[in-house]
Amino acid sequence: MLSFDRDDGFSSSPLSTTMNQTVTDGAAPFLPEEIMNNILKRLPAKSLMRFQCVCRHWKNLFKTSSFIADHLRLSRPHNPSLLFFQNYGSNSLQLRLLDCDMQVRDVPKAPPFDSLPFKLVSIIGSSNGLLCVTIHANESVISPSSLLLWNPSTRDVREVPNSRTIDSCVLGFGFSSSLNDYKIVVIDAMDCEVEVYSLKTDSWKEIEYVNLLDDVFISPSTVVSFDGAIFWNGQKPGNKRKVGVIVSFDMVMEAFSLIPLPRVHSNSFINLTVYKDKLAILSSGAGGSSNINLWVREEDIGSSRERWSWTKKFTGGPCPWTLNGGGTIWRNEIVMSGTETCGKLWKKKPESGLCMLNLTTNEFKMVVVPKHGSYQFLNHVESLLPVVNFPSIEEP
Repeated sequence: MLSFDRDDGFSSSPLSTTMNQTVTDGAAPFLPEEIMNNILKRLPAKSLMRFQCVCRHWKNLFKTSSFIADHLRLSRPHNPSLLFFQNYGSNSLQLRLLDCDMQVRDVPKAPPFDSLPFKLVSIIGSSNGLLCVTIHANESVISPSSLLLWNPSTRDVREVPNSRTIDSCVLGFGFSSSLNDYKIVVIDAMDCEVEVYSLKTDSWKEIEYVNLLDDVFISPSTVVSFDGAIFWNGQKPGNKRKVGVIVSFDMVMEAFSLIPLPRVHSNSFINLTVYKDKLAILSSGAGGSSNINLWVREEDIGSSRERWSWTKKFTGGPCPWTLNGGGTIWRNEIVMSGTETCGKLWKKKPESGLCMLNLTTNEFKMVVVPKHGSYQFLNHVESLLPVVNFPSIEEP
């Protein structure tokens, strides 16, 4: 017998009564439309795409703003997935997904990725099921020939209008719930220009370039977005050596700021991530037998000192595998690229893949991935959000 949690406004009793009534009356068992909709919005996006052919009503239902928003709200906590990929040195998009059942599967490419001539594909970010992708016409990773917004679940692709600022650029992508809008930020440090694209208006606009970005090297491969802001890992000149900083862009105010990093070893891998809806970083040493540290940026309420400070929340390790960089937090796991550490007497090829450290048990495990390399990671949720006819959908 089907049932629903009382938090959803349903219980087993009304459904049981309805089903029993239909059988007693000699009619075929059925589900009321309201209950059927509540079942459908809990299904994976992949299943719903197949179910569009069941009837015209369902096909139209899956395109309504309310259904898309409800499906996204339910998918985010219950069906989070992890995208991982190599963002360089490949002329094909090798995109894989780790689901909640710890199964690794390839993400099918959309038709444009097979037909367009390109040398390199890079993924900038993921938000509510949408991916921001750059396609490079040559082997230079700093000159994207075009920008695309892509929903892998629906296979919808939208080409973003060309930006004037395309050379030597750093990009970011995120969602602002206050604006109910998705934005792409392009930073051209050479020409001191910044442009911002709005999906809602489908247009670019130039904003004022601020002096605080001068002499700051922004890493294009370490970017994270949440809570209406985009963050990049960066470095700026110091007294004796370069000092690590985080470059922040507020999508509502369209303003930049610099955030100092906590005291970490100068040779550590630094990866931006999000932990319990707070900005966080993962720091780890290169090579095997490395500890992994989780730092979280928190607000010092009532403190007379700095308003914000970094707190080390977790230290795990040593890691039994050689870490290759890249990292994020997915569910309750720290995930990084890793390769099995082996000595000279080993005769088999070392395994590599996703090195996962549980934040509760401090236990390591390896999810083996066939192709060796250093991966980048994106927390992702499968959604029905369209990119061609963008609706007005508020983030849950």
